[in-house]
Amino acid sequence: MRNLFLFTFFILALPLSAQPPNGQIVFSEIMWMGSSASSADEWIELYNTGDTALDLSNWTLTRLTSEGEQVMLTIESGQINPKEAFLIANYNADHKNSRLEHTPHFVDAALSLPNSKLQLRLYAGQPDAGATLMDIADDGSGAPLAGDLNLKRSMVRIQLHGDGTQAESWATAEEASGWDIESVEMGTPGSIPQQLLSPNINGSTTAVRSESWANIKQP
Repeated sequence: MRNLFLFTFFILALPLSAQPPNGQIVFSEIMWMGSSASSADEWIELYNTGDTALDLSNWTLTRLTSEGEQVMLTIESGQINPKEAFLIANYNADHKNSRLEHTPHFVDAALSLPNSKLQLRLYAGQPDAGATLMDIADDGSGAPLAGDLNLKRSMVRIQLHGDGTQAESWATAEEASGWDIESVEMGTPGSIPQQLLSPNINGSTTAVRSESWANIKQP
């Protein structure tokens, strides 16, 4: 555990990708602002867009810092099934500072998200050992591309196969599920709303814009 703790704060010197990644596992929802219970009540949701289950053991999430890209946490173990979500949270659902009703699949106190210059990267493996970059969330410039700090509304991926660094791939949540009954937060931790999923000609799923469900950020 000590080695893992030290590795969490390892600063990476990695070149930026020339093209957006096209991984099977993508960031689908991010609660970067915390909840009404605690500003640290943050979580990240991943989604399996493919048709096969994948083992997430030893996969890594990084964040952007003033010193560059930094390893935030490593998923010690976990599996994500086809067309299902995988919830990573700072607190267990039964913690006094958590508003989650949905039980996270992985809990790590190292999860900490900035309210500005947010950018997350997902790697299959360890970045300093030639791991594959699976997805990128946000552009790391200014305010996050979606989400609401004051109203505690999550940042939702509405284009699962789109470029995660672009504003059109994200929206601010206006639907709620997976929360404690007294919660005012918006978002769907642990699930993807069916109205955002539509089969395309190849049989895979693609997110569909829905004004009734999400408020798309305007440039």
